Amino acid sequence: MVYQSNSAGRIAYKAQAGLGQIAAGGAGATVLPITGGPGAKLSKAATESQTIRNDGMSIRGRHGTQKTSSSYNSEMWLGSHDAVLEAIMRGTWDATAFSKTEADFTSLTTVADGIVFTSGSPIAMGFKVGDIFRAANLPDAGNNNRNLRISALSANKITVPETLIVNAAPDTNCTLTRPGKRLTNPAQLVRRYFGIEEFESDIGKATVLDDFVWGTGKFSMTPNGIITFDPGGIGTGKIRPLDAAYFTNPAETAGTPFAVVDATIRLGGVDLVELTSFDLSLDIQPSAPDAFGSGNIKYAPDVFTGPLRVSLNLTMLRKDLQLLADFVNETQYSLNILAVDNMSEPKNFLSITVPNFTLGGVDPSALSKQGGGRTQTIQIPPALVGIDTSATGNNSMISFQATAA
Repeated sequence: MVYQSNSAGRIAYKAQAGLGQIAAGGAGATVLPITGGPGAKLSKAATESQTIRNDGMSIRGRHGTQKTSSSYNSEMWLGSHDAVLEAIMRGTWDATAFSKTEADFTSLTTVADGIVFTSGSPIAMGFKVGDIFRAANLPDAGNNNRNLRISALSANKITVPETLIVNAAPDTNCTLTRPGKRLTNPAQLVRRYFGIEEFESDIGKATVLDDFVWGTGKFSMTPNGIITFDPGGIGTGKIRPLDAAYFTNPAETAGTPFAVVDATIRLGGVDLVELTSFDLSLDIQPSAPDAFGSGNIKYAPDVFTGPLRVSLNLTMLRKDLQLLADFVNETQYSLNILAVDNMSEPKNFLSITVPNFTLGGVDPSALSKQGGGRTQTIQIPPALVGIDTSATGNNSMISFQATAA
């Protein structure tokens, strides 16, 4: 008798062509890297018989509708969860090349906090607040080939929080490029269904969930840790226990997890140095309703999703009362996270931008005789996160940019 161990297994997933169009077994699946989590679950409603018996006992009840769900804990690295993020966003990664040269702006100069165009508007050209871009062929080498975050845009200037080498001489032979690909909230939602397989290699068995919808994701950070991402979702209730692996040789996304210590978090126009914990959650509210009508179908007809809900929680050392004042005044905030690989410039990255929200709470920790710094916890509930419809934004509630292929 062979028993299954805790660690000898893998999770793989593959997109379906649509609802009810089961993903074919064999090749074409992708490994989902995990560190744990509840995994695939089947539940059924337990329907109790209401028949009254004189002997004080009960008739055995019956099973009701099947429900399937799955959630995992994982570490994030470049490209590790791109397809899952795409599914939760119900959009499509856009890898369209974006590059501007002197043909677009004639010439430019650099100031300490940005780049100034001689002609043309960076807004009209398509630059967006929250995007990362890189310069090439500028006369000062220190301004080239580095990730620059766009914090503001005006009629002729791109403002960045990074410090640039000032050069007032107009440059007519340079290029500004937005590297990688972007993912924003689309105008037209794209519904995606997946087959999810949990293969237990010790016993050679697999559990497959069909018509599965990725619906939730949570990013988390703590000091001296790895950036984590916990995806989850539900299915219609279809589940298949199999006697062998369903997907063969699923592709793995190579990489090294992002370290929290290398990440830069910018809140309300300030790069933070005092965070002690952080999390950001996405939820499209997937639901598989109970239904009946066919004795051969014991699961939901579809998985329905709702509006995207984004929420954040930050805990940090308390240094002043500015956050409290901004909570009182309902001040609009934005957030950008830049996670980078451990490499020379220009570094590969994943950038996350939440452009439009207000604070939902600023709660200080209790005063104490115990040594240590006082902290404050900032909550941003989904109700206070909205779409950015400004001319300088991505018309989105949250956007991603990554240099992964």
